[in-house]
Amino acid sequence: MRTAKIANRTYQYLLLLLGLLVFIGPLLWLVSTMLKTQDQTYVFPPKLLPQPFTLSAFSRLFETMTLMPRWILNSFIVSGINGLGTIVTSSLIAFGFARMKSRLRPALFVVVLSTLMIPSQVTLIPMYILFSKIGWYDTWLPLTIPVLLASPYFIFLFRQYFLTLPRELDEATYVDGGGYWTIYSKVILPLSGPILISGFIFSFVFTWTDYFTPLIFIQSEKLQMMSVGLQLIMGKNSQDLPMMAAGSFLALLPIAVIYFAAQKYFVEGVVMSGIK
Repeated sequence: MRTAKIANRTYQYLLLLLGLLVFIGPLLWLVSTMLKTQDQTYVFPPKLLPQPFTLSAFSRLFETMTLMPRWILNSFIVSGINGLGTIVTSSLIAFGFARMKSRLRPALFVVVLSTLMIPSQVTLIPMYILFSKIGWYDTWLPLTIPVLLASPYFIFLFRQYFLTLPRELDEATYVDGGGYWTIYSKVILPLSGPILISGFIFSFVFTWTDYFTPLIFIQSEKLQMMSVGLQLIMGKNSQDLPMMAAGSFLALLPIAVIYFAAQKYFVEGVVMSGIK
């Protein structure tokens, strides 16, 4: 019996190790490529360990693409605005669906969820015409205002979490003379740290990795995001594989740092919201 348990545990660890290699393999190859010289990337058979190690790809990246620091800063600003805006607007609407009583609440919630089935390509042309008419083209407003007006996905995510909180807390607040705003700001939000952090992470990552929206609505290179900047690198330096790998690494680094720093809250928030 003991031998069978050891064998079963060994198989489990082997499967986990295999899955780890599948997912971490491309990342290891990315790091290996950015530390190589251009000549080493064309060696056959390819080698994982660079000989010698060099960081010249990063120097070439910032020398060739002088707007790279600007693109990184732009992405941080827009992603941060969208992350904070998502927490404020979507959580406020989700609170209404989770706590307020109304005969129209179920029907309105169905309408909100139904908008998730509308592809973004369907609304692209009307949004482009609208933003061009009101002078928002080639600004950050098309990238931030629609997100700040709340997202159906995050409304659903926050609502599911708010439903797990005891309603006795609301009744105790009513007894103390508080209203809906007091319940939202003083009771619900302080107890919703995990899901708020998860919502910020999701929104930040969605915005950071979004390529389509800034490509359509932003023309000036100084206002562009990191996602579009990577494509500009590929277009101008397609033969310099280490430099492209260095740019991809810089684009992945903030996401990895955020996930590792907030991993505990991220997992707790997603599980408690009922999405597994």
